[in-house]
Amino acid sequence: MLEFRILEVFNYSQLSRLEFANKIGISNAVLSHLSSGRNKASTDLIISILSSFEDISPEWLLFGHGDMLKSQKGQNIDMIKNDLLYRLNKIEDKKKELEELIVEFQLFIENLK
Repeated sequence: MLEFRILEVFNYSQLSRLEFANKIGISNAVLSHLSSGRNKASTDLIISILSSFEDISPEWLLFGHGDMLKSQKGQNIDMIKNDLLYRLNKIEDKKKELEELIVEFQLFIENLK
């Protein structure tokens, strides 16, 4: 239902109810009426939401198809890439630590002879 997706956009925005209502050009009361199901979203409201939140997918907002965010797939790839780079750096750090430990053990063994 469109009104539920509007509430998802509100939650995504992390704005207060008043800030969200102001951003999309409605009163807090209208937002409350949308939340309760008393009012239906107008075309102007939908246009305002899509203009105010350019990363929201129109297809998702109108029909519930696809991802909420236009660039969500790209963001997921970036998140995976950043996670892999972080893990690779951690592996490199651990490799250096192990190499240093091997050198220390070799020196220790040499001293035992």
